[in-house]
Amino acid sequence: MPDPTEIEIRLIDRLPEAVLVLNAERRVMAANRMAKRLLGGDPAGQSLVELVPNADAVPDIWNVTGEATAQFEAHALSKDGRAFPAYVSVGAALPYFLVTLRDLTDQAAIERQLVERTLRDQLTGLPARALFLEQVEQALLRRRVHGSTSEIAVVCLDIDRFKVINDSLGYHAGDELLIAVARRLEEALGAGYALARLGGDEFGFLVECNRKAEAAILADAALDAFKNGFTLGASLPGRQLAVGASVGLAFADPGIAPRAPTLVSNADVALHRAKTGGGARIEIFEPARHGDALGLLEMELALREAVDKNEFEIVYQPIVDLDGGRMRGVEALLRWNRAGKFAVPPGVFIPIAEQSGLIMPIGRHVLAQACLQMARWRRDYGAAAPDYVAVNVSARQLAREDMPALVASTLEAAGLDPCHLELELTESAVVDNPAAARKLLDAVVSLGASLAIDDFGTGQSSLSLLPSLPFAKLKIDRSFVGEMDVDPNSFEIVRVIIGLAKALGLRMVAEGIERDSQSKLLLDLGCVLGQGFLYYRPLPAREIERLCAAIKGPPSAAIEPGKVVA
Repeated sequence: MPDPTEIEIRLIDRLPEAVLVLNAERRVMAANRMAKRLLGGDPAGQSLVELVPNADAVPDIWNVTGEATAQFEAHALSKDGRAFPAYVSVGAALPYFLVTLRDLTDQAAIERQLVERTLRDQLTGLPARALFLEQVEQALLRRRVHGSTSEIAVVCLDIDRFKVINDSLGYHAGDELLIAVARRLEEALGAGYALARLGGDEFGFLVECNRKAEAAILADAALDAFKNGFTLGASLPGRQLAVGASVGLAFADPGIAPRAPTLVSNADVALHRAKTGGGARIEIFEPARHGDALGLLEMELALREAVDKNEFEIVYQPIVDLDGGRMRGVEALLRWNRAGKFAVPPGVFIPIAEQSGLIMPIGRHVLAQACLQMARWRRDYGAAAPDYVAVNVSARQLAREDMPALVASTLEAAGLDPCHLELELTESAVVDNPAAARKLLDAVVSLGASLAIDDFGTGQSSLSLLPSLPFAKLKIDRSFVGEMDVDPNSFEIVRVIIGLAKALGLRMVAEGIERDSQSKLLLDLGCVLGQGFLYYRPLPAREIERLCAAIKGPPSAAIEPGKVVA
């Protein structure tokens, strides 16, 4: 077998990737400059298995023909014994094999950062919801394995009237208060209670104890932590801010082997009752002893009645062109005003809806109403209307094989061209069964609708899952955007996500933009679409119509960005 010619070696030296030429014995005959640099020297004479120890475990790696390649991820070894993650591609170029190597060290580091941001709240340094759920699940597992009779409780705490503080003093004051609350709760509880920030202004902690009274005492201690005011040096120098809190407490029933999401949801339901009862109080979710009036069953019944009585409202947050602020699309968001008296936070009723299966009729309602509304806007305002409406789809909805048929019938009933509909899915909605998800998503795309991966970076999937799914858009999660102008690590993660989206040919939308500095950085990085309070809060349909009319008519009809609140 002839060796590669000098001309052939010169050609592969020009390639930007590390390239190896192997003979029939699968040993390196030639390596380009990038390969020598990556491997720390000339690998001539070495077998591929010496360079990539697990290569022979890849099925049919040496049976590739034509333009086919065997592609896989593995750890490669440099000449000095350093192991590094690599993307390996093996192809046939008779009478040789061509192998390319790409160092994934930087990508692996970014993935680790993404996981860390998912598990830990960047503002307070406390564990985030995902890690807290894991801690609760482990406590429940320990009790089952050891047959213990100990009590396990989750306490959820929410700052009363936090929105008023944000709106009146600004988001910097809100952030200062959240940090101060986190430190105060750490001091009040001491070590050993798995304190976490669950999102927004909600905190939670886990209690493992011998008697239920001990958990109640700790919940009371958390509430007592708010008796003294909080000092906000930057926002209120020389003054203290007096705030209260509401607390919900839920115990794990040892007889029914509960799961962590259910236990946290129960605590959230009790928390909601404490808030609607006036705040600054503790409510206990414990149906076996107290017949809690806002138990899961009652909430299920209330949700069913809400669907029948049309208690839900859909509001729309504009997605804008960052260079000029023109509205390009809208995201449909669900709101529930229970019995027309008080708003139930989505964080309370959505988990219960998913657990009970009510997310299916609720999801159908949102999809139908959003499509009907979008069709009216396109008919009445033409090019001045949003280009598309984005509707969130839950993991449970995606699991239904009739989802593509539902989308098709809904579009037809509304008279909406599929190109004006975008479905948003989280990473976790597809990670459990990506093959089945791919089949359903391909069917949706074939209708003419588009798909977006929502809250990117907060789910459980690997970055390598993205190329195999038919997404057209990637939404950068607000947790990264919110700190990118003040935290170099956040900026770097956003930069990498945007680079990844560009490499995969995905359009991008940045969520949670609140400051001009964030918008300017996103534009500089190549992200041209975004949404957030800097531009508009979620708006009722009639206010979207005012925006459309302003585009068609005189500018005086326009809504002042960032001012209208639904």
